Amino acid sequence: MKKDKIIFFIISTVLGVLIGFQFNTVDSVREANITPGKEGEKLISEIDKINEEKENLQEEIKERSKVLKKYEKNIMDKKTKGLIDEVEKYKMLCGYEEVEGPGIIIDINDLHDDSLYYSDDQVLIEKKELLTFIVNILRMAGSEAISINDLRITAYTEIEVAGRHFEINGMSTNTPFSIKVIGNQNDLYKISETLTDDEYFDIKIKKMNNITVPKFNKVIEFKDAEPIIEGTK
Repeated sequence: MKKDKIIFFIISTVLGVLIGFQFNTVDSVREANITPGKEGEKLISEIDKINEEKENLQEEIKERSKVLKKYEKNIMDKKTKGLIDEVEKYKMLCGYEEVEGPGIIIDINDLHDDSLYYSDDQVLIEKKELLTFIVNILRMAGSEAISINDLRITAYTEIEVAGRHFEINGMSTNTPFSIKVIGNQNDLYKISETLTDDEYFDIKIKKMNNITVPKFNKVIEFKDAEPIIEGTK
């Protein structure tokens, strides 16, 4: 049993490193003014290749996570199971675990086919304020997990205007927005249904019985904060 636990610890550590090793996408390069020609085409081709490798790596991590969970069940005793369950709970709270469950999906599109939606600073600010407002009211309604365009929203998430697009968790995105929320469907729908009456954006809300919200795609490093260990002070 002791040997099994050592193996389990090693596998968990390696998996943790893999999960932490996330590529930052470079989609924002597509929105830059790349000079057309062979060099531009070559750069776009390299970006596509990197994104494909990233997706393949994420799928491999997901499959290895499933194998690890099966291994955990085979070697754990009651005490170990309690510790693992506690770790899983905090991983979900922090957004480091992909989760699924009932909830709602809020789809946001630009109401008009107008270049101002992408070029006017004030419109971009209003988009940001709308996203921030929606996230806040969903949290008030007891949401358990939120993502915007499959980017997990956590306490560390920043939604910022960057040029003519938005940066969420360091990733470039813009309308259309698909906000996935897991939680009590009735509470979530009730608090957000008034959003559909908007003069600038086309907003639709639907209830879903099974929604998947991906895990947080960044690794948070603490430079100053340290845990307090009992007995050391």
